[in-house]
Amino acid sequence: MKKLFFILLVLSLAASMPARSQNVQLHYRTGQWLYPDTLGKDARILSTVEMFRMDPWGDTFFFVDMTYTPQGVNYAYWEIARNLKFWDAPFAAHLEYNGGLLGSILFNHSWLAGVNYAIATPDGSKSFSISAMYKYIQGLARPSNFQLTAIWNMNLAGGKCTFSGFVDWWRQGDKFIFLSQPQFWVNLNAFEGISDSFCLSVGTEVELNSNLFYKGFYVIPTLAVKWTFR
Repeated sequence: MKKLFFILLVLSLAASMPARSQNVQLHYRTGQWLYPDTLGKDARILSTVEMFRMDPWGDTFFFVDMTYTPQGVNYAYWEIARNLKFWDAPFAAHLEYNGGLLGSILFNHSWLAGVNYAIATPDGSKSFSISAMYKYIQGLARPSNFQLTAIWNMNLAGGKCTFSGFVDWWRQGDKFIFLSQPQFWVNLNAFEGISDSFCLSVGTEVELNSNLFYKGFYVIPTLAVKWTFR
């Protein structure tokens, strides 16, 4: 029941957000072939819903990830982050929540607070931000931790391509975890002869992680499509 409630919650939150700057991605995790003994062979399909929206007091970002097996959803994870500021400067107060489940196991609630620094080109084609945060992971013997996060987005070749992604590094109890997911997209509507309203992109994501679920370093590429809502 808890698993079903969590999935319904994240889906309803995603659906209720404004569609502006929102996208839906579908990934085929070819990396499952590289580590069948640890990652398994079934959870090859991954969906991602992302939303980013700016307002006069900062910005809000969230994403929801789910993986699918022949039996159904076996992994769901979401993050929601808020940058809040009442001043004209690149610094903002940063608040964030992380949570999810893997199979029947719920992840511990993680609450983060810190400071964010963000810069962007005047036309918005390139942006970069970094956040330094205190991270409280509920239920750990050592719940007080920290996290550093960097996020980037670059539109290239006149908007025909996008290079984006994030890097996370944090302490979780007695271990350190690294996670990065760079993405490269080819945006079809930027090509001549294709309608601007056909907001389909094709590309790839490469997940790089160390000590996330298993000991050691993993490189997990995907083949992906993305639809961006305007």
